[in-house]
Amino acid sequence: PFYPIPFGRRDSLTFANLSTTLANLPSPASNVTVLISVLGPKGLTFTDLVALSGGHTIGRSNCSSFQNRLYNSTTGISMQDSTLDESFAKNLYLTCPTNTTVNTTNLDIRTPNVFDNKYYVDLLKEQTLFTSDQSLYTDTRTRDIVKSFALNQSLFFQQFVLSMLKMGQLDV
Repeated sequence: PFYPIPFGRRDSLTFANLSTTLANLPSPASNVTVLISVLGPKGLTFTDLVALSGGHTIGRSNCSSFQNRLYNSTTGISMQDSTLDESFAKNLYLTCPTNTTVNTTNLDIRTPNVFDNKYYVDLLKEQTLFTSDQSLYTDTRTRDIVKSFALNQSLFFQQFVLSMLKMGQLDV
């Protein structure tokens, strides 16, 4: 979707650093409660959270960002997350054969290079990489929003634009 970028914004005089960035971004292993506890105080709603997560319709992830859904973190032994589609998990095990691999994979398996609503279709089919993403569908507070975006790409695009504009005004 297209949206106008507001002009006249003041850029920061300092560069972002890793510790500040990590303190303001929830982990991909977070659930909806953690996501909204981090983003809610910034003025973002559940709808914003679901819409902005739709940005995961493009891009790639390192296996280490979702290994918690495939392996036991203590033993490293295969232990599939119950909210992960079995056939999807089998393919992920091929890409990420151990819990220490540095391989990457597409965030969206259906249309990895197209900005569309297939990310939400993937959520309905339990075929997403991150716990934070899948929890948007398993949590009753966000499930209906996920369903509506999966069924209506125009609605997703419209809300994505509104949420991006809102996020772009944070701390300006």
